[in-house]
Amino acid sequence: MGALTFRGPDAVRFLQSQLTADVTRLAPGTAMPAAWCNAQGRVLAVLWLLSGPDGVLALLPRSLAATTAEGLRRFVMRSKVTVADESDQLQIAGLVCPVEGGLDSLAVPDGLVIGRLAGDRAWAVGAAAAQESLRPGLAARSEAAWVALSVRRGEATVLPPTSGEWIPQMLNLDLIGAVSFTKGCYPGQEIVARAHHLGRVKRRMARYHVIAGPLPASGQALFIAGEKVADVVITAPGDPAELLAVVNFDALGHPITDASGSLVCGPRPLPYAFPEMRAAAS
Repeated sequence: MGALTFRGPDAVRFLQSQLTADVTRLAPGTAMPAAWCNAQGRVLAVLWLLSGPDGVLALLPRSLAATTAEGLRRFVMRSKVTVADESDQLQIAGLVCPVEGGLDSLAVPDGLVIGRLAGDRAWAVGAAAAQESLRPGLAARSEAAWVALSVRRGEATVLPPTSGEWIPQMLNLDLIGAVSFTKGCYPGQEIVARAHHLGRVKRRMARYHVIAGPLPASGQALFIAGEKVADVVITAPGDPAELLAVVNFDALGHPITDASGSLVCGPRPLPYAFPEMRAAAS
């Protein structure tokens, strides 16, 4: 993972003007998902925001950290905020507590920022020594294991091959608290709001497990009977390997394959329901 820092008196105000989430509601000790979109409402990066002692931290894939920092700096203008890529300076760990509610009683040492997620998971950002002091009773997950947990939770990750491909609703970001439809403007806001209010989302991200074949790459097309119906968002090796893919509604619930048919993926449930499907059933 990579880390961006936003420091200065206008840090929250600046992020509020750039991201899909209501950043004014970011609370210490929590992690808030958000997206940065282009003017066409397409997601350039998915970020997890944490409230730090002197600003806001944003976690995202390291492969997008430098370009995202550079892109956001273009919008700083007169805002009193600095945007820095500190991926090499900060250590990031994904923690899981085996005891429900155990993260609520953590005593956080100086120099460490904690951001709690759903399901008793947390990001820990800061010095390695401070992270080690949290380890009793906690399990530090490898990046691959953390990605697997994120896939099961239906949490999208945009990578360079898919940056700028989908609007937030296609990645279910509106279903995990990453999009506010009542806050002020941000890049692409009109398109995102129109899709929400007019119900024009025809594709959603769904979860699959690999039944046979090699794990596909991010952005790879998937098919049913030779017709393209999906694109891979993120993959997670495992037994079985799993993935998230943006899928046409009429293909939901069906196995999908790669172009050759050597890869076969079967549907698996997500921890939330699609509002379009509920509306169609009522």
